[in-house]
Amino acid sequence: MISPWPHSLPPRRRPVLLFVLSCLMANLCPTIAHVASSLDQQVFLFFNRDHGLPWLDSGWAVLSSLDFWMPFLILTGVLIAWFGGFRGRAMLACLLLSIGLMEGCLINPLKDIIGRQRPSHVLPQARRVDLAQASPRLLALAEPARVRPSKASAPRSRGNSLPSGHTSNMFCFATVLAIFYRWRGALFYIPASLVALSRIATGSHWPSDIVLSAIMSVLVTYGLVALYRWIWHRWAPGIVPKLASRHPRLIPPQ
Repeated sequence: MISPWPHSLPPRRRPVLLFVLSCLMANLCPTIAHVASSLDQQVFLFFNRDHGLPWLDSGWAVLSSLDFWMPFLILTGVLIAWFGGFRGRAMLACLLLSIGLMEGCLINPLKDIIGRQRPSHVLPQARRVDLAQASPRLLALAEPARVRPSKASAPRSRGNSLPSGHTSNMFCFATVLAIFYRWRGALFYIPASLVALSRIATGSHWPSDIVLSAIMSVLVTYGLVALYRWIWHRWAPGIVPKLASRHPRLIPPQ
């Protein structure tokens, strides 16, 4: 049988081919990196500065503000825990565990290891957009968004731009909802994507931060939920036998 290329090459020519391919990749990689960086910057500036719709600043600032949404998130969690039955409570437990594990064991350590600077600390053209100062935060809706210049005049040696905590948490939320509630839960990927875009528009993250954080969050969340299901199947009958007998599966069939 004829072996496929490049194994069909004579053994003496294989090192030559590998050397040529290595040289080609060494020359292409800097070019690819430059193009990717340039595209990253162009997309960032479009959402952050060049969209030409000043009224969007307030909307992006609202989407990006965790303080603004925290009371609504807490209320929603309480309602799900109270009225959502076993499925709702199991979903909340998986969600809180996943966010806590990712924040403590993945997101924060990666921020320190990678040290990528935020665009508002690098680009002089960048803007920092935030809600107006108000307490409670809901009152900030009555004021225009705060738009401040870049901090590029005082550059830092390291930053914490990658990964994006907001994006990771929102896509974790959407993934857990999709696992527990199928297509209805998957609809939450829409607001999760809008929050991710808001992190670009407010000057907090590069577009590549958002894409990589979303992919990482979805993959890790699926892995964690699979682990929770195995733990429930393996250990729940011995720890909470009555509850496990009523709910042999962590994720009840619909």
